[in-house]
Amino acid sequence: MTRIDHSRVVRMFQHKDNDNVPLIKPYLIAVQHLNIESVNDAYNDLLIEEEDYKTLRDSIDSFDNFNTTGLARRLEGSELLEFRRLAAHLYKKTKRWDESIALSKRDKLFKDAIVTAGVSNSTEVAEELLSYFVDIGNKECFAAILYICFDLLRPDVIAELSWQHGLNDFYMPYNIQNQRRLVERMTALEKEVRERSEKEKKKEQQEEEEPIITPGMGGRLMITQGNGFAPKHLRKFLVVG
Repeated sequence: MTRIDHSRVVRMFQHKDNDNVPLIKPYLIAVQHLNIESVNDAYNDLLIEEEDYKTLRDSIDSFDNFNTTGLARRLEGSELLEFRRLAAHLYKKTKRWDESIALSKRDKLFKDAIVTAGVSNSTEVAEELLSYFVDIGNKECFAAILYICFDLLRPDVIAELSWQHGLNDFYMPYNIQNQRRLVERMTALEKEVRERSEKEKKKEQQEEEEPIITPGMGGRLMITQGNGFAPKHLRKFLVVG
């Protein structure tokens, strides 16, 4: 059975002057599971022409063999907001956090920016976005990032920004939760130390209760010298039973 060269099929229908790729759309969908770069590129290009951003997102999330940076650059310059949003999504997938967040900030897609900061697992990225929300006076986003990036933000940095910019009302719920977490951690630590101390005490008690004279062969208690035999002058005192 002859194998079909799917890349060659795509090239046959791609022409600068007369692009016939739309004619083979069902074919592209049928073979995309093979994750071939030329097939993915042709299908993604077709979806951009059709302005089908939902299907395009499914495509780029399901099949990763394509020029990610090239597609992101192309979508970034689109007039359609959802395509620019996909560009930020692609930057996030490739861990280009700064570019992704910058694009989201430009389009005022602050929720996307906060989610990207959380996914980055970077304190620097999260605190930079936090400062941005303080600078533009967006108190709601300031409160939101405190929770989404809870483990990334340093409490002292948050406290200082809140104090300097009069954000205590938005900071206080976070502060209460953070204090509760500290108390829970301290309680868990105290419990662990207490249990470990009790185990050590029991172990020491067991060691103290163990006899210095240990049972020998045949149920006799014996103290021996280095060669395994008791000294002659002590044998009559040490043999029991």
